[in-house]
Amino acid sequence: MEKHLEIIFYSLLILLAFWVTGRWYYAFASRKKILDIPTRRSSHHTPTVRGGGILFFLGVLAGYAAFVFPQYPWFLAGFLLLSLTGWLDDRKNLSPGVRFPVQLLAVLMILQDAGLFAADFHWGIKILAVIVALGFVNAFNFMDGINGITGLYSLVLLASLALLDGQVHLLDSRWTAIAGLSVLAFGYFNFRRHALMFSGDTGTMALAAFFLFGLAKFMVHLRAPVLLLLVLLYGTDSAMTIIRRLWHGQNIFKAHRWHVYQKMVDRWHWKHLTAAAFYALFQAIINYVMIACRCWEKSVFEQWMMLFGAMFIFVVSYLLIQRHEPERT
Repeated sequence: MEKHLEIIFYSLLILLAFWVTGRWYYAFASRKKILDIPTRRSSHHTPTVRGGGILFFLGVLAGYAAFVFPQYPWFLAGFLLLSLTGWLDDRKNLSPGVRFPVQLLAVLMILQDAGLFAADFHWGIKILAVIVALGFVNAFNFMDGINGITGLYSLVLLASLALLDGQVHLLDSRWTAIAGLSVLAFGYFNFRRHALMFSGDTGTMALAAFFLFGLAKFMVHLRAPVLLLLVLLYGTDSAMTIIRRLWHGQNIFKAHRWHVYQKMVDRWHWKHLTAAAFYALFQAIINYVMIACRCWEKSVFEQWMMLFGAMFIFVVSYLLIQRHEPERT
């Protein structure tokens, strides 16, 4: 009992530290005019502080320094590189020609420490894994379009990694907990009808690096492709939206309003937090069932069948939701 009280006390203390940091950054960014100015493609209507995801960067880094260092030096290098790229993109709007080579290098570093390249997988699988990993990093960034979606979805992923680690023991759960506290602190500023702060690429890239490392490490160690289901909603929405935009001849690097969650807000008139909570809750149900059933213990063939079956259902659902939809840019 005493140990539990001590954990609660230190958790609240760390949460308070992140909250204070968030308050300081909000005042600083407001003074320096580090703002996200709305356009006709935006889901917000007033200038809003951007870059609040620096809390995610600090959370992952603090957890690493306190509980993991000096393990995974390649992860740390990739994490810092992705976060720095996100920070620069928030301020300079880097071109894809600059972003993607840097992201590829960072992804290779992270996958190195996740064990991908040392595993005895076919080289084709390794190349596919790199492509999927690069896609995941950008998908996680692309999906940050309404209040609450990055924070709530991230809390689900963090809880899923913690549950998975409780059975497999590959990541230090304290690292995941510190990252989760940073997301909760950010929620004070973002889980609102009118957000005080947005994450920006700084935060989404920092979280994407952490999730990529955790997911890849579990997938490689357990030889479990089925674990891709942990990010099924983001993956389906992002991939299918990119395919649709390419089909219509659009520049996929420009802002748009084609995601399903944007349709929920723009066309169905859902509140931002309602749409974000729907994504998080739906993904949470999938993840809980998969972890409770220990799906990674199935044969690799069965896992691929489960993965492709779920992907087929979600792709068909996506197409049905988006059918006969007037295109908006």
